[in-house]
Amino acid sequence: MYRIITVCLLLILAACGQADRVPEGVFPPEKMRDILLDMNMADAYSSEIGEGAMPVSDSLRKERVKVYYRQILDLHKVSVKEFRKSYAFYEAHPDRFKKVYDMMMEVVTADRTSFDLETRRNEYRNDPRSLLPFGKNTVISGGSDTIIPFVKRKPVHR
Repeated sequence: MYRIITVCLLLILAACGQADRVPEGVFPPEKMRDILLDMNMADAYSSEIGEGAMPVSDSLRKERVKVYYRQILDLHKVSVKEFRKSYAFYEAHPDRFKKVYDMMMEVVTADRTSFDLETRRNEYRNDPRSLLPFGKNTVISGGSDTIIPFVKRKPVHR
């Protein structure tokens, strides 16, 4: 009786140590995140308006997506079979899939923050007033880099 209980406890402890691991042949969460991020970008890119401002037809969009997905899998050195196996695993484990999507959201948020910061830097380089709350209503003195608020004055009549 004690042997059975001991064996069961050992199996439970061994299983707990494997909680965050994925089975062999399934991509780790980081790799799945990277592939899915690229695929989401491909989906968005495939829907962009075609030449001449004509909306892209659904059949053309689907063909584009197939080509992009193939390129993404090649880029990540992954076969369709390997991807489908990993996707099926994560789909069958919603808690792990949610973690992958949370990781994706962190990457997208960090990229957006970085992009916004770089955009603001470029705007500032082009027009230092752009970072001020009322940038168009300020004048930057040419002699110094002190910002002087714009004050409307009555015209001087001579």
